[in-house]
Amino acid sequence: MRKPITDGAEVSIEFPDKAYLGYFRRDSTFDVVRDNDGIAVKLVHPGEDKRIASFHLHDYLLADVLSAIADCLENAEIAAPQRAALAEASAKLTSILQDHS
Repeated sequence: MRKPITDGAEVSIEFPDKAYLGYFRRDSTFDVVRDNDGIAVKLVHPGEDKRIASFHLHDYLLADVLSAIADCLENAEIAAPQRAALAEASAKLTSILQDHS
C-alpha cells in the first residue's frame, strides 16, 4: 500500500559517462514490500514528470545498512521531532523482529 512521503528523498544513479538524479517530495509516495529474501522499496513521483525509483535489499545487506545508519547517527545532531520519529520507527522494528524470533 503506497504511503505519502512526509519529508523527502533524493536518488542518484551514477555511471561513468552520465548521472541521473531524482527528487521525491511531499507530493510523492513510497511503498515497501517484503519478499522471500529481503525488502523492496519503491518511490513514486506522480504527474507529468513521473518517475519511479526502486531498489531491493537482501536481509543481510539491510542489516548492514541499519547498523551503518546507527553508527552514522551516534553523534549526530538531530532535531527533537525527527529524533522522536526515528526512535519510534526503530522501536517498532525491534519489537516486530523480537516477537517473531
